[in-house]
Amino acid sequence: MISLRHVSAALLLALVSACAAPSWQSVPQPDLAAPVAADRCRVVLVREGKLVGRVREVRVYEGEAQIGALGENGFLVWERPAQRGMGRVVFSGYDLDGGPVENVFDLPREGGTTSWFAIRLRDGDRKPIVEQVPAEEGQALVADRDPAELR
Repeated sequence: MISLRHVSAALLLALVSACAAPSWQSVPQPDLAAPVAADRCRVVLVREGKLVGRVREVRVYEGEAQIGALGENGFLVWERPAQRGMGRVVFSGYDLDGGPVENVFDLPREGGTTSWFAIRLRDGDRKPIVEQVPAEEGQALVADRDPAELR
């Protein structure tokens, strides 16, 4: 016989699963251990910790091209030309003043390098932001996460 406790547990599990979006990316995923070509730069972007239960997915763009989306436990990695560029992140499920929160950040432009970025909650207003982090910190964050699924 199915008890109310079993039904409640199943519903809670379904609800939690529905809020956790997977990470995916639509651009090639370079091997983090491979060297970066002199005319390219590598970008690694990871969510740090839990970004409030309302932030289910973070969509990531380079200019107007969508790179992918970050769920709870993944990271994105891609390479780009060694030139000036702008990244943009859109936080779904995090509404302030009735609309989604967006942030922009400078993409790396130095050839042959890897730049590490973390999405964090800003002190004070708890707004999600993108910050560049030292390589050691970025590597530690990535070690606890899975690469995004390639789509």
